[in-house]
Formats: sequence, structure tokens, C-alpha cells
Amino acid sequence: MYKLGINFDEISDDLDIALGIMKQNNVTYGELRTINQKNFVFWTDEEVDYFAKRVFDAKVEIVAAASPLFKWFIDVDSPAVVHDSFGFNPRLSDEEKEQTITRAIEVAARLSIPRIRIFSGLGVTAGAGKQFANDPLLAKALELADQNNIDLYIENEPVCRVNKKRDLIDLLKYNNNPRLKLWLDIANMVELDEIIDEEFIAEIAPRLGYIHVKDFTLRGGKKKYVPVGEGIIDYSTILTNLISKAANDIVLTVETHATEHKQESSTRAIIGTRNLLREQGVIV
Repeated sequence: MYKLGINFDEISDDLDIALGIMKQNNVTYGELRTINQKNFVFWTDEEVDYFAKRVFDAKVEIVAAASPLFKWFIDVDSPAVVHDSFGFNPRLSDEEKEQTITRAIEVAARLSIPRIRIFSGLGVTAGAGKQFANDPLLAKALELADQNNIDLYIENEPVCRVNKKRDLIDLLKYNNNPRLKLWLDIANMVELDEIIDEEFIAEIAPRLGYIHVKDFTLRGGKKKYVPVGEGIIDYSTILTNLISKAANDIVLTVETHATEHKQESSTRAIIGTRNLLREQGVIV
């Protein structure tokens, strides 16, 4: 069966409000990114312990840490890329990058979080999949993750180097570390006009373990995020194809990217996503 969760800050920056909405909607799996607009990689140990107690009392299991790891510029003089940073400075020295990796894994281990989302560097690089597969810093991150029994999940982020099917396939082909897995964002694929077809699914299925769902409409050429099921993405068909070929223990979390009425949007997105998964028979 699949696990259905949601990112806390997609509901609210206030943890109490987020937990309240999750309880109302019978969601017991949470994804961590920021609380009170503070990225978890900057939390003190005391803040980590406080968060751990709050989610434990609320009977919520943290299934993943949506970290900012590798959502940084490869070189300090790289051209600027407009992106969501969630309070994280993308222009870091090599030493600062290693420190951030270490701290993210420390916090995840302290909270018994088994998965950390990573990216592949801001910008565009030819042959990005193969190149990132052999990145020495990725190797260090995977080694440290393994020491803490944590898996690293690469997300296909449009503003990052590995974002299309070919590069994702190459990354997983040229780096066969079992700790490196795929965090598939379906809407990001659709945004880039990448078709999630049977051939692609067959290639990624062995390493696919996490799915992000969000939806959007296009009006006058402008994208507007809406709750899952209210936009243009044909989730029924995509999920049917994914579920038929991928593992049956995948985690699926909801994003809304709502800028207003976040609690209402999150509730509608949870309901829409749960209905989709029930239709597929992978959730009760």
C-alpha cells in the first residue's frame, strides 16, 4: 500500500495549524522542509527535539526531509537562477556545502527520518545525469547517508541540471549506489513537456520510491497552481501506468504551492489525491 502525506509548510508555517489540518483529514505522514519559515538545516538541537516531541504527540510519522541539498550553484560565479530557496543561500563554498550536507543528515538521523530529498545543482549542464552521477560531493553525501541508514532521493526540479527523463535515467544508470533513489515530481515533468510513458517508467521503477503531486492550470499562458484533480494533469492515467510497474510501497506527498487560502487548498488537495489513490486500489 502507498503512504499519503503532505509537507507541513504547504499547509501553514505554523506547526500547530499544520498538524490540526492533518488530523482533520486523517493524514499521519508528514514531510519536513521549514517551520516558521526556518529551514530545518538551520535548526538548533533544541528546536529539533521540540519538533520531535510535537509530531510524536500528534502521532505523525515524518517520512522524508525535503532538504535544500544540491539546490545550489555549482560554482560561486554561476549565473543567477530564479528559484524557490526556502530560506537557503544557494551560493556556498565547498566547505559550506559539506557542512550543510552533514547537518541535514544529522537532523534527519536525530528525527529518525529515512529519506532526504536532494537536487542536482542549479542551472544547465550538458550530460548532467552522467556528470552528477560522478560528483565527488554526491559520493560523500551518499557515504554519510549510508552511515546513518538514510536514502537520498533525487528530485527532477526544472531549474536544476537533472530534470528530464534522459538525465534521470543516466544518473541512475551511472550511479548504482542503492542509497540513491528517485523522488519523482509528476507536475515538474509535465511542465517540461516530458511524457511519463511506459518506457520511462520501466527504466525508473527499480529506484522509484517517492512521488510528489501537485496540479496547475494554464490561462493566457500563465501557470496557476490548484489542488490536485482541479488542473490539467491526467493523474489517473499517469498513476495507473506507474502503479502497474513500480513498487507497492511508494510514499506519495501532496504539494499545493498555494500563496493564499493554504489550509483550504491543502484540504482539497488531500481529498483529491486520496480519491485518486483509492481508485487505484493502493490506499484505503
